[in-house]
Amino acid sequence: MKNPYQVFHRSCSQLADNISIVLVRPEQPGNVGSIARALSNMGIEGDFCTVGSPSIINEESYKLAKHAKTRLDNIIYFEDLKNCLNTQREKSPNAKLLSLAATARVGSAKRPHPTRVREALYRAVNKLKTGEMDRLALVFGPESSGLTNEEIALCDWVVTIPSLQQYRSLNLAQSVLIFCYEANMALLENWDTLETLKPSSKEKLVHHLLQVAEEIGFILPGDPYKMRPRLEEIFSVLPSHIKDIKTLHGLLDQVRRSVKKGAADIKGRYRQALVKDE
Repeated sequence: MKNPYQVFHRSCSQLADNISIVLVRPEQPGNVGSIARALSNMGIEGDFCTVGSPSIINEESYKLAKHAKTRLDNIIYFEDLKNCLNTQREKSPNAKLLSLAATARVGSAKRPHPTRVREALYRAVNKLKTGEMDRLALVFGPESSGLTNEEIALCDWVVTIPSLQQYRSLNLAQSVLIFCYEANMALLENWDTLETLKPSSKEKLVHHLLQVAEEIGFILPGDPYKMRPRLEEIFSVLPSHIKDIKTLHGLLDQVRRSVKKGAADIKGRYRQALVKDE
């Protein structure tokens, strides 16, 4: 398995080219124009995609786009979100696409609890920096209703902008601007020292846990049930310092050996202890 912490020598602008924006059934032409301007403001140069009719672009869109009119000219249109995400995935050298669904709703039985935008974009962009992911897609729903549960299920992470509980709904263009701002800040942070950045003990443990989950079949090829992001979210609350972490790594290595052998693989002092008991 490829080491996800291998650093790719790519510039900040090159990574920004791999962050795409997807608008699902936008309803206000002016919002689309304002979003084009926001993308140029924040230097997000990846694909600008919409799911729905090209008729959403009109004179008002170009007026509000200001000097970012070329972004409107280059919008890519799709009939549905699944096709859009598949196309984005195919553009990745190793089909490593991370998609983030934006929502103002809280979690429920059918909708995962969202991660706050700052934390989510920081983690997502770091996956770009280290080469663990090739491309990000930030997905936004229509102004009046947001993304459906089915559309959210197509995405890897669910992300929200923290706001007052009494009035959680934000304008679409404002939401995209906040996401792009956080992405830009994450791109700029620690870039000069990235080559010397080493994974923390917590990150190594999480990687080890996910590796075991893949090998025992809990995470299936292609991750159709989105178990990897679920586990990542669960493990993200682990403390940065874990006492006697080598014991946990030893446990995980023991699981891997035993699964491969098809029986308990008892080694070292544990085998000696069994011999003494006999």
